[in-house]
Amino acid sequence: MKKIKNILGLTILEGLISTAIVGIGFIAILQMVNYSVQSIDTSGERTKANYLVSMIAEDIIGHRESVFNVNPFQDKVVIDIDGTVRVNGEENDNARKFTDHLAKDNTAFFTGACGSSNMATADTGSTQQQENSQEQGNSPSAPTSIYDSQFSDGPQNKEQKWMAILGEDRYLKCRGDRDIKKIKMYKICRWDDTCQNYTDARINDNGMYIGRIQFNLNNGKKRKFLYFQADYNTRK
Repeated sequence: MKKIKNILGLTILEGLISTAIVGIGFIAILQMVNYSVQSIDTSGERTKANYLVSMIAEDIIGHRESVFNVNPFQDKVVIDIDGTVRVNGEENDNARKFTDHLAKDNTAFFTGACGSSNMATADTGSTQQQENSQEQGNSPSAPTSIYDSQFSDGPQNKEQKWMAILGEDRYLKCRGDRDIKKIKMYKICRWDDTCQNYTDARINDNGMYIGRIQFNLNNGKKRKFLYFQADYNTRK
């Protein structure tokens, strides 16, 4: 009888205690798994934001000698060292370098929260695409090519790409109303006739262009900024 009593097994109280201990361990593990999944998702969004910010900066720097709204295959374009653009031998006020176009009137290339486009751009193609996006309710269910319309100049094609990537919120998840994207160009020099908004007596040439790119993530809790020198014009 003594041997039988020693091998009767666990009591109900011991079983309950064991179950509670194991349950607490599983709850902790599940919480760690959930936190890990969220961390991976957040890290992925930040990595994508880094790639997109770098891509936009490379677009601007790579096309700083491109002229906005001019077909280089039909017109002869000459850019002087001070940034003056001559088309077919004549100065054209409407023809501007890409950096000059982005710095014009102190405006910014801007998107509201969750891809609600509010782009301060001058080309009609991007405006038309914005209207079409608003008519379709900005639905991400039917994405189209980021190069639906081809323009004759590089700057307009780049702005259309930005519109599709940022304005339609394709690649970054929207967490709230504070998730905005903004691209702004500052033209700085010491001459009031050239730089009306931003002057600095230490810059003696015709203009230094500083680009600023801002991405807000996680409902504005995480912000990605990039400042870079986009162009520099020498004064004659």
